[in-house]
Amino acid sequence: MVDTLTTCGAIANGHPAVMGSRVSLETEYREFWEFPYPEDLRIGLMLALLQARTMLVWLRSLENAGVALHAVKITARADAEAALTAIGGATGTALLERARQVESAIYDISAALVAPSVEEIDSAAAAAYRPFDVIETFEIQDSEDLLSLRPLVIFDDAHILHPSQLNALQRWLTRREMRVARWVLTRLDALTTTDVLSDQEGDEPGLKRTREITDIWMQSHDDRWAQRLAFRKMARDMADRYLSQMEVFNRRRLKSLGDLLSTQVEPISPSKGDDLAEYVDNLQRKYKIAAERRAVMEKEVEDYLPNAEDAGDDLRLAMLAIFFERYWNRIPQRGLFEEGEEDSDPNRPITADAGIADGARIHLLHDYQRPYFYGIDMLCDASSENAEQFLQLASRLVAQSETQLIRTNPATLTATVQNKLLRERAGEIIKEWDFPQHQLVRRLAEGIARECLTKSMEGNASLKGGASAFGIPQEDFNTIPKKYPDLARVLQFGIAYNAFTLITGHRTKKRVWCLIELGGILLLHHGLTLKRGGFLERRIPDLQRLVGER
Repeated sequence: MVDTLTTCGAIANGHPAVMGSRVSLETEYREFWEFPYPEDLRIGLMLALLQARTMLVWLRSLENAGVALHAVKITARADAEAALTAIGGATGTALLERARQVESAIYDISAALVAPSVEEIDSAAAAAYRPFDVIETFEIQDSEDLLSLRPLVIFDDAHILHPSQLNALQRWLTRREMRVARWVLTRLDALTTTDVLSDQEGDEPGLKRTREITDIWMQSHDDRWAQRLAFRKMARDMADRYLSQMEVFNRRRLKSLGDLLSTQVEPISPSKGDDLAEYVDNLQRKYKIAAERRAVMEKEVEDYLPNAEDAGDDLRLAMLAIFFERYWNRIPQRGLFEEGEEDSDPNRPITADAGIADGARIHLLHDYQRPYFYGIDMLCDASSENAEQFLQLASRLVAQSETQLIRTNPATLTATVQNKLLRERAGEIIKEWDFPQHQLVRRLAEGIARECLTKSMEGNASLKGGASAFGIPQEDFNTIPKKYPDLARVLQFGIAYNAFTLITGHRTKKRVWCLIELGGILLLHHGLTLKRGGFLERRIPDLQRLVGER
């Protein structure tokens, strides 16, 4: 399948405009690898077919733009006379005819039930055909103007190729004399573990990647907060456009998904509220906190609560419980037989902030089933800046809202309903994993989540909202691809399919860490904070233990 993307225009500031094409590799290209031919012939046939189809796309795009092929010529390299003859010449009509011949001859080989012998291969398929080595620009006569267009090709779905084919394609495209602009799009699981996991370049003989190849990661880790904000805007717009196409919402003029997701949190039940109040009173007695000191702490919490949209008695009590735990950790500890004062001053002041509030919300989620995942922003953040995951999660909420409308109930979903549906859908997505190494990825992810949850549920909320990642010293992590190849493959596929996000070069505590951060789906399923930054310090043996390696 071949799609096109063409931009034609006049020369601007001496630089030619771009004429591009997108060529998908998800057709018969991998079949060449199964042919009983020498490797250089198999790769040669693949590259010739790619160039022929790219040439056809370029020329057809010009025709679709209203340009007559007799008005199209190429500017060839000065030292490429023989190669120019082999591709048909310099005119558009000759180039088109030759590209058709090459494509037809090679396609007949790939479509045959039994691959022909080397001697039976059509001369048109076996002949040298290298337009990428010849073309510098396309020249188009447009009335009185001469337009110069630089050719560009995007090879998509490169992960379909055999690893040796992909390597050969990359090495071919890195040839410095080639004037065609070229891009290769591929999933992470087609790369080597060194490319995915290490911040050090893995050069090959005759190929220096840092000089020849520019990697652009779709899962970028730079300025992640800005990316999160940008994704929120894009996801809202995408959801609203889908919503407007659904008749049941359109009839009622419901055009925004955000308006259907309530951010008003229902308080926990009175019985659970009584249990929470009793728990806080027990903590006060256990840590011998005087009534006067409790009043000071309550005043600190009350002063913060106006900053919280979900302020209520349950959040106030949960934050107060964290205050008590932190107070106990910050006062001088008495010996077994020491009397001491019943009420001591902490060695550091305890102040209410967003971190304590988020820690309280996580405690309330797990201990009292208070909703935590609700609202359009939370939905976007749980998608890990991945549009497909966002649609998978949002579709469940939209379906529930549609059901309520059909039953003549309000379309708005309560925070409790959102929390329940999102966590259920996250669990279903994890169960549906079927990518390579998915069982080991699930085992590692669940192990990380289990330990992060244990840390997040500590009474003093030492990591505020809690942990969502393992931190491995960067110098140790860089050794994984070579020393622990099996573990490296598990991490690679986990990253490729959004189970993990890798944050390299994270500096804190006077060390450089590599964070293995859980994806949003896992955070939803296990009830962990979506706030970034909290991590547990671990070593490589801890990862091996969770995966089950010895």
